[in-house]
Amino acid sequence: MGAFVPPPQGKAVAVRCPPRLGARGIGHVVGSCIMAAPAYASDTSGRDFQQFVDDVGRNRDFFISVASAAFAFGQLVAAFKASPEGKIQDALAKTMEPFEPSRPQDEVIQRPVMETLRQRIASWQQHATIIGGRYQSGKSVATEEALRGVRGVVRCTIESSDWKRMMFEELKVEDGGLFTEVMRRAREKLKDFPDNLTKFPILLLEVPRTTTEGINLISSTAKDVATDKIGSAIHVIVSASSAAVALAFDAGGTERQEDIWVGDLTEEEAKEFLALHGHENKWEDFVDACGFRIGNLAKACENLKKGMSLDNTKQEYQRLATVEVVGFLELQAHPKVTGREMLQELLKVYPEGIPEVSNGIRILPREVAALIRNKSCHAVYFHPIKKRFFFASKLHKEAAEAQLANP
Repeated sequence: MGAFVPPPQGKAVAVRCPPRLGARGIGHVVGSCIMAAPAYASDTSGRDFQQFVDDVGRNRDFFISVASAAFAFGQLVAAFKASPEGKIQDALAKTMEPFEPSRPQDEVIQRPVMETLRQRIASWQQHATIIGGRYQSGKSVATEEALRGVRGVVRCTIESSDWKRMMFEELKVEDGGLFTEVMRRAREKLKDFPDNLTKFPILLLEVPRTTTEGINLISSTAKDVATDKIGSAIHVIVSASSAAVALAFDAGGTERQEDIWVGDLTEEEAKEFLALHGHENKWEDFVDACGFRIGNLAKACENLKKGMSLDNTKQEYQRLATVEVVGFLELQAHPKVTGREMLQELLKVYPEGIPEVSNGIRILPREVAALIRNKSCHAVYFHPIKKRFFFASKLHKEAAEAQLANP
């Protein structure tokens, strides 16, 4: 049976179908009929369209058979999609799509940390990767940009201790066994894409600042799939919303995880970011009001559009810094060290920060981070690479000075 050729203008072509046709021809005939119908209808007199109706009527039994076959085929397709193999293939197809960040590329400034992340992804062999930094320092954007276009990425937001089940549901797989098979096949499939940034599948876990449950499960999962089973390893990347959340993660000690820090913007990065929003000539005013944290600068740009001045924005950030400092003052960071004493020590050595062992006392960063997270008093953070405690910002430092001056 030859391919359907559209009729010349003003000509109609009758659809002649034999009473019996094998399954191989069904698709061709149905497609030809669909393509032929507009050609019949193009005759404004309606005579050719009536011919089409007559031709269909003469082959009614055939079209009933085609419809029955199509219905049966649809049932087979639905049954396959519902089977474990069908679910694996659907999840695999989704996983192999190029990763698409939530923010358009022309709205993202390129930062050196993004290249650091790309190099880590390209050279990965084992251990989890933890992306840390202050809240709203740009960790998610940096991580997504590093993964732009990368195949083999599964993303999951950790909102509860039941995050694994939610991830399986998102992928439409039933359990960990099917998920493991999807990841195994993804690794094999990545061999077909030699230009892909990595030859290993990636599990990107995003942890919001409000998340308090499920972090231990993240740690054990990363230890299991990214370290212990190298033969079928998955690169687990944890993007923690704040420095305190990042410290709650433990894949088996610092030697079994790679920490990458996303800091505040540099002066040049701040200028570039504000230029995207049309404020390149006022960058000093913005930095004075907000500091160099990208989230604060973005919020200031939004506030300005709504009619809120930079002075009012600065006052609001000063208020928030004071609230967080007051909360930190009340912490019992160690049986022998209060939050107040930590702030006093930080002021003495600003901006160098203080080590976790100070005056012969070891202050455990993970325990302090848990207190900070639970009390929502993010006035201080611990830098996992520099191994020191720092003020969260200059505004927090100024708020601490004001509070400690009035005991």
